[in-house]
Amino acid sequence: MRVVALALLTWIFMGLELGLKGPLSLGASSVSPSFVFVLLTYVAMAATPRQTAWAALALGVLTDLTNPYALQDRLSPVVVVGPNAIAFLLGAQLVLTLRGVMIRRNPFTLGFLACTGQLVASVTLVGIFGVRSLIDNQHWAASPHLWGGLKNALYTGVAAVPLALVLMPLGPFLGLPGPQARRFARPNST
Repeated sequence: MRVVALALLTWIFMGLELGLKGPLSLGASSVSPSFVFVLLTYVAMAATPRQTAWAALALGVLTDLTNPYALQDRLSPVVVVGPNAIAFLLGAQLVLTLRGVMIRRNPFTLGFLACTGQLVASVTLVGIFGVRSLIDNQHWAASPHLWGGLKNALYTGVAAVPLALVLMPLGPFLGLPGPQARRFARPNST
């Protein structure tokens, strides 16, 4: 995998996520798609597990740095490094597990894997902040965050389908392997 190409795509997708979070949010809620997780899902569909783990950690830390959390004991939002990195790592692990039974050339595959991976990442985030609230003896309701995470996951899956049409031709640019030849198919005559 080419790191410079991934860094360039990360910059573009991070800009899409930060720039379109407000315009694409549904109503007054904070439900919006995660373009960065769609990129991570695409990388996890074709890269090695080690490359996927490092990409998940890097993209998770970048997401942590750009999304401050509003904590009850603080007046201003605080940057907490780590929760999204762990959540993205677990979501990418699910994608790695499921990619062997998926048709990788289908755009709906990216949508399904982005939705399920984002759902695991959202549940992980709720778990992390739930444990933190238990340690700090703060009242924190998990159910609104779980519903928001489910809505974000569904929206991310829907947004991933048209993005798949853009990302799939970029596989050689990223240095990711292309679609595998079928085992019993006739060889090309070229």
